[in-house]
Amino acid sequence: MAQDYDVIIIGGGIIGSSLAAYLASEKSEKLKIALVNSTNLGMMASQAAAGLLTPFQLNELENPVLKDFCFKSFEHFPEFLETITSVPSTKNIDFGYRQAGSLYLIFSNLEFAQKENEIKDLRTIEPKASFLSKVEVPKYEPLVTKDVIGAYHYPSEAYINNPKFLKAIYLYCIEKNVEFLDTAVKKLNLKNNTVENIVLDNGQTISAKKFVLCNGAWANHFLKEIFNTDETLIKPIKGEIIRVEALHATPLLQKIIFCSEGYILPRPATNHFETDSILIGSTSEEIDLEKIRMSHGTPLANTVSGISSVLNLFKKLMPNYKDYLIADYWAGLRPQTKDKLPIIGKIAELENLYCSLGHYRNGILMGPYSGKIVKDLILENHSEYNIEHFQIDRLLKPQGKEKLNRSLIPQN
Repeated sequence: MAQDYDVIIIGGGIIGSSLAAYLASEKSEKLKIALVNSTNLGMMASQAAAGLLTPFQLNELENPVLKDFCFKSFEHFPEFLETITSVPSTKNIDFGYRQAGSLYLIFSNLEFAQKENEIKDLRTIEPKASFLSKVEVPKYEPLVTKDVIGAYHYPSEAYINNPKFLKAIYLYCIEKNVEFLDTAVKKLNLKNNTVENIVLDNGQTISAKKFVLCNGAWANHFLKEIFNTDETLIKPIKGEIIRVEALHATPLLQKIIFCSEGYILPRPATNHFETDSILIGSTSEEIDLEKIRMSHGTPLANTVSGISSVLNLFKKLMPNYKDYLIADYWAGLRPQTKDKLPIIGKIAELENLYCSLGHYRNGILMGPYSGKIVKDLILENHSEYNIEHFQIDRLLKPQGKEKLNRSLIPQN
């Protein structure tokens, strides 16, 4: 039976789009690729993110596996940018990519002691990281509060305008003949240890040689069906963000600013129609998608408590907060596994299904490198990175795998 595509990617955020770009750029393989996405490109997570490329600021860095993957992803990011800007339609796009560095503000001696203990190992990776005294902090970032005892400076950290970045990846994929299907996937049809085809929301059935799940928390529905389990393998963690613009002619914030309660970062104008602004984030709240669906609510609604906490953070970090106007606010869903490691690799029990899921708050940072890894898996190339810690089996109870194996036995 003829296949409609070589590869079908489910999910059009940074993970799925990066994978599509890598597959489409393979000169030795002329693959027919479809990317299925039910909302605007990357709307739920990737579009809603702040665009942080900050591997030294992650709360989860006590996990050496995650730490290593974040640093490898950070090293790889410029290479992917070079790939995306290699076609005419993206060559002149300003992604708002700035390697401006970051400051982590310290407000107490106790916090200083805790942070010192956390970053001992980081100094071997980032020798330029340094501690700034209270007097030195304003020299690096004059706009932030003086109510600090100091700050840690990480000069290599960066940020990017993630909506512009996603748009550029989309344009690159279009030039490389990737087909985008603006609909949802209703069902995966399994037969004889393979995904035979998928049914779309519009009733169409399409097939491929290989399939990839890259749809974040929305993959839970398919994973529960595949493994015949009630377990939620990827939790949706809602985060709320505010964007503010200066009321008067105020100098732009230069660096990413972190503290224990959140962050603020510049979002510089990338054309004549935009205004320099600042992003403030973000809240963290686990939500139940099924309950929201049943109540006909939306998972992306902003809340009074969320907006209030983000504004309070801004007031704490920026003494001249009254000089700014609220320009926009939104919410997104971070896909989190219980051990906060992503799921990357082939599902062993199915011959043609792959996953790249659960990147939590690091999707923009990890997405391009994850795409490269999965591309190598699909093309059966040698992978430069060992992903044994990212296999989905680690999250499954033994009976889940047994049920899956029985469910795929051919029926007479």
